Amino acid sequence: MELHLAHLTFEETLVNTNIMLLMMGIPPCEEPYPVGMLAALRRNAGFIGSFLLLSYTTIGELIYLGRMFEREVNFLEVTFQAPCIGYCIIGVLKMIILAGRRNTIAELVGMFRAKWKQAIVDDEHWKVCEATMRPAIRVTSVTALANVVMGISFTMLPIAEMIYHHHYTGIWNRQLAFNIWWPFDAFTGAKYFWFIYPLYVVIGFTGIIIHMAFDCLFCILAAHLCMHFRILEHNLTRTVEQNEQQGNINGSSMARLQNAVVNHQDLIGCSVFMQNVFGNTLFINFFGSSIIICIQMFMITTVSGYMLVKFLLFMLCFLIELLMLCAYGEDIVESSGSLINAAYGCQWYDESKPFHRTILQIMHRSQQPVLLTAWKIWPIQLITFSRILQASWSYFTLLKTVYGDK
Repeated sequence: MELHLAHLTFEETLVNTNIMLLMMGIPPCEEPYPVGMLAALRRNAGFIGSFLLLSYTTIGELIYLGRMFEREVNFLEVTFQAPCIGYCIIGVLKMIILAGRRNTIAELVGMFRAKWKQAIVDDEHWKVCEATMRPAIRVTSVTALANVVMGISFTMLPIAEMIYHHHYTGIWNRQLAFNIWWPFDAFTGAKYFWFIYPLYVVIGFTGIIIHMAFDCLFCILAAHLCMHFRILEHNLTRTVEQNEQQGNINGSSMARLQNAVVNHQDLIGCSVFMQNVFGNTLFINFFGSSIIICIQMFMITTVSGYMLVKFLLFMLCFLIELLMLCAYGEDIVESSGSLINAAYGCQWYDESKPFHRTILQIMHRSQQPVLLTAWKIWPIQLITFSRILQASWSYFTLLKTVYGDK
């Protein structure tokens, strides 16, 4: 019993994700909306503030882009503005999903909590749990931290550029990390130092955190799903056990197999929940990322100095985010597909015909592994990450051909 004190708890798997959600004013992912409009507004006041801030940023960037075309505009100016708009639009969409699907997410997390208690019953199960969940916690935490650092660096780089420019020219050339329309001149007076630039830092932090909270929630829930598939695989290999010394305390082989079928159906149901919550948003994320990465590559080849660093950081954020999402989608496919070998590997040949038929049903269903898709178009797998990079490269070469000398 003392050994179990060191075991990972269900709450620990979600603690970092919940911290990121709380930074945006969003309650923990297992908490549904409170009853009553006023109670819901009070509980989500922070989220409403973050949503309004990011929404204004998106609208302000679009207005700024529209006003750029009222004068003679350089193509590089447009390519500078477009990725920021895309990033904010995806961030607003993720906030809408987290708000609109709050009760569904809470129900899904509650299902995983219940299965955690039911599925992990011996040391072998704990080994599977630790081997799956601890790496997932580390990966999501490090990825989130890296993105936050890169995001804050993106918003703070203009300060370094201004200091550098002042050192060599003696003139303070005020700059901002990205362009938003304001109903006043944002570069004049004390408001630039005490309001505008600090607000830009908050906006950048808000955008990064909401992206990471959404993505880390998906990856942690995907890791839970993979863990349960691996525990089910382990249980299937031990479905047929002849242990007369224990007086068959584990129940009959057929009873254990029926329990495995029920668990398999439950896990497929959990994957449907995840598809409904994350699928459409990830499609917009993948589609937008293919275009944004292309524009970032184009800008990297046309700028220098601190601007080059800014666009490198921006592109790295997208690449790391996409890789993490696709990697955990791939893990779901592999862990659910491995049930075929587990079912075939048990000693089914010594059992009854009903047992044989049930095993065949499991094997037949497992031939179609659980595959989450982005709007039922792009499978959330590593092959999709590769295809997004290929598409981005194709768009990049086209841009270089058409606008490379402009």
